[in-house]
Amino acid sequence: MVFDFQLLLFIIVAAAFSNIVKAQSTSTPYEVKTCVVNFIGGSCLTVLLPVANPIRYQTQPVTNPNACENTVGQRGSLSFVDITLPTYQVLYVEVTSNVEGQENVGIDNFHVRPSRLTEPWGTPTVEFNSASFYIADTGQFSVEFASSDIWKDLQRAQNFDAFVLFVNPPMDPIPSDAVLIEEDITQFDNVGGGQLARTLRAGKYYFSAAQTYDWGQDVVYHVMDDTEVYFEQNSYVKARIIQTKQKVNNVLIRGYGVLDNAYSPTEYDIPGVSDDGSRQAIHILGKNIEISGLSIVNTLKECGEFGYALNINANWAPVAVSPAGSLGVFEAGELQNGNPPYKARPAHCQDFNMDDTQNTDFTNCPTSQNDGAKVSFVKAISWQMGQDGINAGKYGTVTDSFVRVVDDALKPWDSGAHYERITVWQLGLGWPINLGWWGWTQDDVGTSIENVYLIHNQNWMTSNDWPTTNSGQCVVGGVYGSSSVKSNYRIHNIFVETACSCAVGLEINKAAFSRHLTPKGCVGSIKNMSITNMFFDEEFFTGGATRTNNFLRGERNPGSLCTGDFEGKISDLTISGDVNGRALSRSDFIVPEKFVGTVPNLVFESVTVDPPSTTTSTSTTSTTSSKTTTTTELPPKTTTTATTSTTTPITTTTTTTTSTSTSTTVTATPSNKVRVKIVIETPYDPTKVSWKVKIGSTNIVTGKASTMTSTNSGYETFVDLDAGIRYKFVVIDNNTFNDTFWEVLRGSNVLVDGDCNCRKKVLAMAMPHFSIMYYVMSSVYNFHCMTDIIICCDGIGMNPWFGAFWRFLGGAGAEVLVSVETIASSCALQL
Repeated sequence: MVFDFQLLLFIIVAAAFSNIVKAQSTSTPYEVKTCVVNFIGGSCLTVLLPVANPIRYQTQPVTNPNACENTVGQRGSLSFVDITLPTYQVLYVEVTSNVEGQENVGIDNFHVRPSRLTEPWGTPTVEFNSASFYIADTGQFSVEFASSDIWKDLQRAQNFDAFVLFVNPPMDPIPSDAVLIEEDITQFDNVGGGQLARTLRAGKYYFSAAQTYDWGQDVVYHVMDDTEVYFEQNSYVKARIIQTKQKVNNVLIRGYGVLDNAYSPTEYDIPGVSDDGSRQAIHILGKNIEISGLSIVNTLKECGEFGYALNINANWAPVAVSPAGSLGVFEAGELQNGNPPYKARPAHCQDFNMDDTQNTDFTNCPTSQNDGAKVSFVKAISWQMGQDGINAGKYGTVTDSFVRVVDDALKPWDSGAHYERITVWQLGLGWPINLGWWGWTQDDVGTSIENVYLIHNQNWMTSNDWPTTNSGQCVVGGVYGSSSVKSNYRIHNIFVETACSCAVGLEINKAAFSRHLTPKGCVGSIKNMSITNMFFDEEFFTGGATRTNNFLRGERNPGSLCTGDFEGKISDLTISGDVNGRALSRSDFIVPEKFVGTVPNLVFESVTVDPPSTTTSTSTTSTTSSKTTTTTELPPKTTTTATTSTTTPITTTTTTTTSTSTSTTVTATPSNKVRVKIVIETPYDPTKVSWKVKIGSTNIVTGKASTMTSTNSGYETFVDLDAGIRYKFVVIDNNTFNDTFWEVLRGSNVLVDGDCNCRKKVLAMAMPHFSIMYYVMSSVYNFHCMTDIIICCDGIGMNPWFGAFWRFLGGAGAEVLVSVETIASSCALQL
């Protein structure tokens, strides 16, 4: 995102003169102890000990932040620590805050966010300045000794001292043949010649926690084909990892270390180093690129220094040409307030070059999610605008990651990407989900974003004045100035916990500050997009702003040469949401009457009964390996009723369960086995459908579908699973044919469902067109109650026999979390 420097002056003044701004110590203000337990409510298996890994501590790094509007007034501090959650087990965590004002908050003002994930794990115990609680899954969790009201207070929000737990899965050890990257400065190519750089050629390398990787200036490591770079746990490296001079294949960057974009480049016109003007921490062109576990931070001290966290195949940048030749070195400013014709800069994996001539070289470009980038358990942290979050590029997949930035957090700007299970803390500027700025000409189709937990959205602080057009900074949106035609995007299950000014602020504008237009000066349209199941725990909050920020408008003056997909329309947009218990509706939005034709076929729907559900009780039982909670059917978060407990270290409260109870237990020692029947139903090339039963990232059992016949109802098998364990059931459908009711109507690949009602719906809906499916389903129907896991149609009904905690994933697959319970009869468990 690029800002035009017209921020509200009061934001800077408020932070500069706030009596809340405190002198920061050099040590973290938080203390953390953990132990491992077998189940929620269980006792520690080991002694409760301080975390072994260092608690990292950051404050605003800019040398003179009061004179730097790029900080958007952001102060306070951030402490964070990496913790590994052992497979099949639960963490018991005790956090003590030494921050003034974070004592005696009580249970009602203590939060472990995202609360939708943590509340089913039981009620925390809160005493003075300490709290204890359970963490039963991996993820990123903000521990807050503070009322939710502070997120509506400018000064308190900007100066909050934050603490985040990064709870990670176990990671394989660094290969024994990996070569240590020494801290010795002689390793670099240009010692004494300015920019320090080193090329890591094919092979395995690692950064050690025992080394000090700080050379007092910007350092760049270039990766090549078949390069693996490992970060030893607790390693801290002040450098960047870049490859923009060529497209590479098979790059792995992995480890629970820190990569710090700490220094400005010595020069800003070095091809492949600093040539795009964004000074990114990681920017790599190519395919089969995997980045996992890394914390990417930005501690640049200079005001106004850009520094994107992570880009793979950025669609607005060229391959770096060295030497630069007559075109000079690329600078991102070429696409700011600039109109065609553009320079003839070569594309990497874009369909067209920057001047809209055809790209003919797609070597090492991803062609599907199989060879697209894989980003997981990455944490992106910054303190200034222009320091964006994560963009995984075409066919990229981002999961289980965390973004806390003062600019656009997630940037799904390319075809076939998938973003899921991401926690976002949006600071005072930017869109949590930005839909694009200046992408070059190409189709942008079929990306999905879902299960995003927006724990804070502080962009209400600047949304009244930025952007300078009428659209506010909302959860989803942007000022779209790209020549790419964006279509069939699916944004689903977005959970917003605290103060937030608006849901969707989207306009298409050929005069966008950052833009890439067609040679005729046209901007692409956005078509067939769904933004559904947005849940806001509070009413919209604008901080006294004078404008309504929910805003939709297409290009107002497309020009006579801009027709069809290049009229710049927002067409066939579907929106659904729940705002503190009421429906998000057309009345919440401004669609200027004069330009209502630029937003044709706008539809508002009701939210669906989609996971995750939220708890209305807070109980665990310490005597068994299961935790039961009564649940609501709708995702809107409800207030947890609890009282402060003085018991330590373990709190247990008993809850009465009902037949609609949901199990969220993770246990280490299962008591018995349950035989589960799995059936795959698909009449079209079943061999391309595979399934996995997993715990965390570990495959327990896998299988494939087989061809259906008159006597074979698709692939079916039995597996023995442990009672009380929470499993993932994952289905991957690589068919090109939409062969289920859900796929035909919703555009998703598959759905896991198991209620008898869906059978009847499929029979009625599919019979006219899918005779094979009709035959199969009518034959299978008779023994449906004997089937525990089924691939079916729509997921609308929820059987009262369920003993499962559901999570739905679309895109390339579907995933359900199930807790297997003892079956009393053949129909006692219908997953």
